[in-house]
Amino acid sequence: MTNRTTDAAATEPASSNRKVIQATCALHRGSVGFANVVVSKRDGRIVFDPHATGACVLTLAEDQAVALRDALTRWLG
Repeated sequence: MTNRTTDAAATEPASSNRKVIQATCALHRGSVGFANVVVSKRDGRIVFDPHATGACVLTLAEDQAVALRDALTRWLG
């Protein structure tokens, strides 16, 4: 028997480059932690996968990721 890897598994980043963050979805109005946002680093870009479904994926280049980091640091102190 051969061990086949699906296309999705082949493109998944290593676990050290992947983080699941519990969030709340205002559109679907679930409870706190209802929506899991998968944040990963792929090919030097930061990728956000709301709901962990791959249906709507946001990708930030390095400059945009730095701008997001700076905004979060300013907002959170």
